[in-house]
Amino acid sequence: MSFEPAECPPLSSIAEPAAAPLDLNLPLVHPAYLRLLVTAAAAEGIDLGPCLAPLGLEASQLQRSDVPMSLAVWRSVMLSLDRMASRPGLPMRLGRQVPLLSHGPLAYLMVSSADLRQALEGLVRFAPLRLAVLNLRLRARGQHVELHVRPLVSLGDVERFTLEFLLAMLCKSIRDLCGGASRAMKLHLPGSMARGTRIWAEQGVSVAKSAGWPYFSFPGSLAAMALPTASGPDRLLAWQACEEAERHRGWSPSISSRIEQLFRTGPSTNYKLEQVAEQLGMSRRTIARRLSAEHTSFSELVDASRRQRLLRRLADRRSNPIGHSLTLAEIAEDLGYADGAVLGRAVQRWFGISPSDLQRWVDAGLALPGETSTSVSPKAKTLAPEVVGRRPSRL
Repeated sequence: MSFEPAECPPLSSIAEPAAAPLDLNLPLVHPAYLRLLVTAAAAEGIDLGPCLAPLGLEASQLQRSDVPMSLAVWRSVMLSLDRMASRPGLPMRLGRQVPLLSHGPLAYLMVSSADLRQALEGLVRFAPLRLAVLNLRLRARGQHVELHVRPLVSLGDVERFTLEFLLAMLCKSIRDLCGGASRAMKLHLPGSMARGTRIWAEQGVSVAKSAGWPYFSFPGSLAAMALPTASGPDRLLAWQACEEAERHRGWSPSISSRIEQLFRTGPSTNYKLEQVAEQLGMSRRTIARRLSAEHTSFSELVDASRRQRLLRRLADRRSNPIGHSLTLAEIAEDLGYADGAVLGRAVQRWFGISPSDLQRWVDAGLALPGETSTSVSPKAKTLAPEVVGRRPSRL
């Protein structure tokens, strides 16, 4: 089953469930969210029973079902809610009522993470398990971390309602994870959605305008804040439960995330397309085609990974005593470069300064040169926790 951005047909092309069999190439909606919508709508005085009946569903059936729903069902329910809303802001109010722990093993992965950044990395990695209609990306920009949100398919006449509901749900989850997020988090919305700023403010969410799709921004200090529920062993169990859920559903991570994980865990030889193709059991042409469908390329992933790896190595040099950290020549080798001169040219291209100057910027904790411009920021991905000792029991 594909959840890649390449699969992006308009919602108008999706037939109603009674008219055609389920199209398994489209993202599916977890029934938990329809159950939550029914409950949240009831709290607003809206009875969705009459809307579910024509779809062959009933509230009691939803309580027992674990079968994902088609987008046609989701669209029908969203349209009904939009028509029945007695006052503005219904999707935001509904989203606020979704508790974090309703997201299943993904929720346990997030709450057991070491800090907010790691929790968001887990969310991005396993989002298709629950938020199947969204493509989530995590980016570092200067001293901020950004969580970008866009639909995987064209949601047509329910796009705004759906996005507002899911954005409010994400706000609630982030707040449940980290109490300080309420004051420091900002939601950036495109002009077409920004006119709901007043309603978002009533929900306690600070809003700014965005030129593209919505995204959340967090100060780096907030993203690095330890979570009170952090637990390494619990996170390992939750990670394994998420992977098992993927296998059960037939879902798998995007090709870019699989390649990035090879970069994060393997040697510099993984920066060669031939090596990656061999490890993934794919041809180079297939990898290039699938990466193009995800709006990226192998060279872009290599560049982003090398930048991220370089910054980690420079941070290690700052924190480790002399003699216990890599030299610049060793860092160049670690990044797969022939020598320090090639590394120097790469650093000049990325940041506009020399490696020694970059080390001073890192040591001083300053925002990196070019990070607030249009330079490409590395996309943070979650690395599977290392399994130490015996395999833990299932979650």
